[in-house]
Amino acid sequence: MTEIKKTLTILKARWPEVALIIGLTILLPFLSKLLTKLKHDSALSLTALAACFQLALMVIRTMLRSGFLRTVYLEGQKRQTIAVLLRTGLPFFWRMIVLGLLYLIPLLTLTLLSTRLVGKPTAPGETDILHNISLLVLVINIILMKFILLLPALVIVLDCRAFESFKFLKKCRLRDAGGLIVLFCFQMVFPYLWMFSRTLYGTTTRPQLIFRIVTSITTCFIGLIIAVMAVRFVASLHLVYDNQPSSLDFEDLRK
Repeated sequence: MTEIKKTLTILKARWPEVALIIGLTILLPFLSKLLTKLKHDSALSLTALAACFQLALMVIRTMLRSGFLRTVYLEGQKRQTIAVLLRTGLPFFWRMIVLGLLYLIPLLTLTLLSTRLVGKPTAPGETDILHNISLLVLVINIILMKFILLLPALVIVLDCRAFESFKFLKKCRLRDAGGLIVLFCFQMVFPYLWMFSRTLYGTTTRPQLIFRIVTSITTCFIGLIIAVMAVRFVASLHLVYDNQPSSLDFEDLRK
């Protein structure tokens, strides 16, 4: 609980940056739905413009989040400007993309295979299939917990390449970070409250819409707490990376 309190203190001190990152994270799914609607109802030029805008926001959000985590490691509670976050996060952008792909490719493959195996004999409805997929993702995330939590943190703290972060995993004992494990498991289960609310209220009621917004914001906030705690945990191990890539020094970024 002490580590959680320290992390919350950092997030409270840097609340404008936290609000911006969470806001962009919440906005992206909305843009995805808007883009889907535009594909059916609008001209190709408008659809392309919306897609470019969504892609730009994804890039900016990834850079801001990476820059935020890196500056948390370097300067703790000290607030940073958006420009500093973007410049600090830029060297980590492609490394985060690589780590994301290393996670998504096996996850999507296993999900598609399992959906076929589970869906054929029982012929469930669309809702049942979605529930099966959600449960499968939950199980996979629990199995890959150490990779999901610590690989990005290792890249952020050590400033190493994505594939090089794997060799440091054996030096990290996740069981030493009990609060991090508890929060991660809670984050995995929390979205099921949204599914439960859909079962109770359907998909069009106002309380259900408000609950969905609150759930999304809470999930993003918990995710940021987890990311900061993971960075602080890795930093506490005092690992040494000798082959530093040619990224800019933090003090140079501030000038």
